[in-house]
Amino acid sequence: MSGSKIILTNDYEALKDELVLECGINSVKFFQNSDILLDDAKAAAKEAYIAENSLKTIVLIGNKFGIEAQNSLLLLLEEPPKNIRFILISSSKNSFLPTIRSRLLVENRLKPRAQEPSGLDFKKLDLKAIDKFIDEKMALEKSGEFGKNELKNMISSIFKEALESGIKFDKNELEHIKKLMILASLNAKARVVLTPLLLMIGEKI
Repeated sequence: MSGSKIILTNDYEALKDELVLECGINSVKFFQNSDILLDDAKAAAKEAYIAENSLKTIVLIGNKFGIEAQNSLLLLLEEPPKNIRFILISSSKNSFLPTIRSRLLVENRLKPRAQEPSGLDFKKLDLKAIDKFIDEKMALEKSGEFGKNELKNMISSIFKEALESGIKFDKNELEHIKKLMILASLNAKARVVLTPLLLMIGEKI
């Protein structure tokens, strides 16, 4: 690796190990948080201004990167101090502002994820079960562990499992599910997408 860049991956720990092996433990500094905020960016900038005689890699890792944090790094990414390179790591290109993406090479190392089973019991899909399921997904969403890709995979799993359990959908319902998938692609919240889907299925049981 040479030069500052963005790396997209869904295995942060493996990439951290690779960077330590490549750079040496004393030549790489990690700043990791679920949400990279202004304080994280300031800490990384402070590290960047410590004079170095050889290459030092500063790595910021987060599920999300705050707008203030990114804006504070813009000039530093464009003209880093001598012997300093930055690597920004996240699982989604949409974590970064267009102004950041335009300044850095984007390296995509995302691997397709196996479709997770929903864990729903379609024979007992009452309002209580639906609320519990959605609350669980909202908690994961809040912690940054359930983003739009996970939501889209969950819609697919629910749809597939519903079909396998004998539930049938008419043309209008299929169109509605397609629209929910589009909403998920546009970063809609889990509750907004999963509630109408599960209520639709619940009415068929």
